[in-house]
Amino acid sequence: MLATILDADALRHAEILEQVWQFRHRQFVERLGWEAYRRPDGREIDQFDGDEAIHLPLVVDGQVVGYSRLLPTLQPHLLSDVYPHLMDGAQWPRGSRIFEWTRCIAEVSDKVIAGVPISNILMTGVMEYCLVAGIEALVVETHPKLVNLLVTTGWEVMPLAAPSVLEGSLIVPITAKPSMAGLLKHHELYGINGSVLDLEHAHGNPFGPSALLRLAFVEEQHGNVQYARMAGE
Repeated sequence: MLATILDADALRHAEILEQVWQFRHRQFVERLGWEAYRRPDGREIDQFDGDEAIHLPLVVDGQVVGYSRLLPTLQPHLLSDVYPHLMDGAQWPRGSRIFEWTRCIAEVSDKVIAGVPISNILMTGVMEYCLVAGIEALVVETHPKLVNLLVTTGWEVMPLAAPSVLEGSLIVPITAKPSMAGLLKHHELYGINGSVLDLEHAHGNPFGPSALLRLAFVEEQHGNVQYARMAGE
């Protein structure tokens, strides 16, 4: 399931994070051709993988099969230090509970969890984690196709600037806000019942030492579907 690891806890989760670096290299360098990030050791790590980074690896049978990273916007992140030109001089949201969503990818695979494709579990897990951790919004620099996906799966999306061409691709900066209605939309679309977070493995609380708690809502109405308790299934 989706683990939640703060890079400050890297020593306690060294085995999974080593898999993360290798997974990122396979997916972004070998699969997608990010040659600037190719390394002889087959590990993709950048300057933002510091103590403030939140790693969300999707683990199936002990293997990382999907991944997302969240970066605090009050610290250096991609939009602030690498792609500020995407904003065309405008400012972007910053705050203690606003994070940047980066490096989101699932392997090309037929693997499923409870019959649900791993890519759908990954996207659902990111929203659930935001709600559990108290993250209010995500800043994303992404393709218009993914913007459409986020809108249709229940994220509250707001463009921050006009699309720009970046390395031959059209990229638009946006904010994506999670909501309980959005999480229910994910569950409805993907046929998910229950939490997809592995909070026992690594609770990943960016706002304090206390363990994160699962959502405990019951009988939420969404469209024509009645959802029973999702937490602790």
